[in-house]
This record gives sequence, structure tokens and C-alpha cells, in this order.
Amino acid sequence: MARNRVNMDFLGVLSTCLEQYVKGRMRPLEVLKVVEHNLPTEDRANWDPRSEFKGHELIETFIEVKGMTQAELAKLMCFSPAKINDLIKGRRKITPKIARLLASILGVEHTVFL
Repeated sequence: MARNRVNMDFLGVLSTCLEQYVKGRMRPLEVLKVVEHNLPTEDRANWDPRSEFKGHELIETFIEVKGMTQAELAKLMCFSPAKINDLIKGRRKITPKIARLLASILGVEHTVFL
């Protein structure tokens, strides 16, 4: 699915699903099912969630849902704010160790970030 073709209704559904996931009200499989169901019909056949959502792109969403800042996340992870920003922008790779640390702080599964 081309990013410029995603409509606002779909983004609203995605945002709601991510919020419910972070709050523990939805499991990952449920999120994927709802997201896939709400895709425009012509995009369903070619949709692969792994190609659409990268771990680094989700960090900012999760900290926003938690009401946290990048600086607060950096402090909790014992990282510099610059390192957190590099993770969010995709300039620094998310290692399994960093993914587990993010997961424990943000209350999600570590595989989300890998």
C-alpha cells in the first residue's frame, strides 16, 4: 500500500488500535485483524504489516499514548536524549536488548520494535 494513499479513516483506526494495545486492551493479533479489516478493499491483497510499520516509527506513537516525552524515555532507559531521537528517526538500529528495554517501559511486546 502506498503511504500517500492511506486515508484518514484508516489512520484513525490504526491510532485507536495502537492506543488500545498500549493500554493492554488489545492483543497484537487483534490489532492486525482490525487494521487489515479496515484497509480499503483494493489494498488488502498486497498488505504486509511488516513492510508498513517499522519499530522505530512506533516508538514515538507509544510514548505519546503513554503521555511521555522523549527526554523522559531517555531518562528511564539511561540513554541520552540524542540516542532516543536517533532511535525514533531510524538513524540508530533497535537491537533486541533495546527492544526489550523499550517493551518493559512502554508495556508492549518487544517484537513490535524488531
